[in-house]
Amino acid sequence: MLRFELEDFFDTYEHRPGLINLASSDALPWPAEQLRDDPEINAGVGIGTLAYPDVRGLLLPGLRELCAPPPGADVLPTSGAAEAIALVLHEHWQSCKTGRTCLLGVPAPGYGAFRGLASLLGMPLEVYGYEPTRQWAPDSDELLTLARRCSALVVNNPHNPTGHVLSGGLLEAVALEMAARDALLIVDEVFRLPQDTPSAIELGRASACQHVVVIGSLSKVYGLPGLRLGWVVAERDRLSRLRTLQQYFTLTLGAFTVQLGAAVLQRPERFSRAELIRTNRQMLVERVSAASGRMAISPPLGGTTVCLSIESTLSEDDLFDRCLQAGVLLAPGARCFDAGHQMRWFRLGYGGASDDLDRGLRRIDQVIAR
Repeated sequence: MLRFELEDFFDTYEHRPGLINLASSDALPWPAEQLRDDPEINAGVGIGTLAYPDVRGLLLPGLRELCAPPPGADVLPTSGAAEAIALVLHEHWQSCKTGRTCLLGVPAPGYGAFRGLASLLGMPLEVYGYEPTRQWAPDSDELLTLARRCSALVVNNPHNPTGHVLSGGLLEAVALEMAARDALLIVDEVFRLPQDTPSAIELGRASACQHVVVIGSLSKVYGLPGLRLGWVVAERDRLSRLRTLQQYFTLTLGAFTVQLGAAVLQRPERFSRAELIRTNRQMLVERVSAASGRMAISPPLGGTTVCLSIESTLSEDDLFDRCLQAGVLLAPGARCFDAGHQMRWFRLGYGGASDDLDRGLRRIDQVIAR
C-alpha cells in the first residue's frame, strides 16, 4: 500500500502553532462565530434531531443548481471529495472485473488519492506529466494518446498543485476520445470557482455525458474544508451503482453536514472566496516577479495552488527546514507529490489570509537571500 505522503505531511505539520501555512490548498475558512451569527444560516440549520437526514430533499436542489448536470445526469452528495474519488475508482475497478482491460491514467505531479487508491485496488497506472519546461502544463498530444489507451483517465481542472487549467477544446477532445472507446473521463474540479462554467455543461455539449464523471466539493474555494460535503455528477445508471457502494462505505452523510450544507447551497456565492483568491493571485505574481532570480512560478490560471521553484544550492529538505524555522510551512514537491523533477520546488497555497501570504512570501525571500 502506498503511503499518502501529502496527508502524512499535514498530519505532522498542519496544526503546529505559530506557522504561516502556505502549504494548504484551502481557501480561508469561514470563522465559526461568523456562521453562528448569520441569520440565514441559523434559519437553515436548526438541527432538532440526530436522526438520519433527508439528504436528497435537502441537498439535491442546491447541488443541481450549482453543478448544472446535463440531461440524463444527476448529482450524488458525498462525504467530501475524498469519498467521491473512492466511489468512482471502486466502481470503475468493478467494471474492469467484468472482462475489460483496465488502465488508469493520472497526472504527475498530482493529488495522491487517485494513485494511492488505484494501488490499493491493484489497478494498473500510467502517468502524464505537468512539466516545468512547459510552464507546468501537460503535453496535449501525450494526453490525447493516453486517452486512446486508458480505460479511465483523471483530469484535475484546475490542476493541483500547478494551477493549470485545460482549455475547453482540449478537455472536449479528450472526452470524445474516451467516449469513442466506451472509456471513462474523471474530471476533478474541486478548485473550480463558482463563476466558472461547470465541466458538466461543457462536456454535455460534446454529447460525452455518459462517459464522464465530475467530482467537486465545498472544501476548497468556498472556505468550508471541515464541512466534508462533496459530490459526483454522472449519468443516472452510474450514480445508482455509486450510491450502492456508498451504502457500504458511509451509508449517509451526517445530520450537521446536510443541514449546514443545504443552508450554504441556498446562496453559494455568499461563501465563495473567489475575490480573495484573485486578489492573492495577483499579489503572488507581483511578489515572485520582484524576486526574479531567487524564486519563480508559472502564473496560475485557476485554483488556489502554484508550484514555486527556488534558486538555491541547498537541497529541497534543507530549504524546507529553513522556511520552517522562519515560521513558514510549504509542501515539498518531491516529498509530497512523488514527482521526479530534479529542480527544487514546493506547492504554495495562496487561498488564505492576504496578510499571511504577504508575510510568508517576504520570509521565504529572506531565507533565500541568506
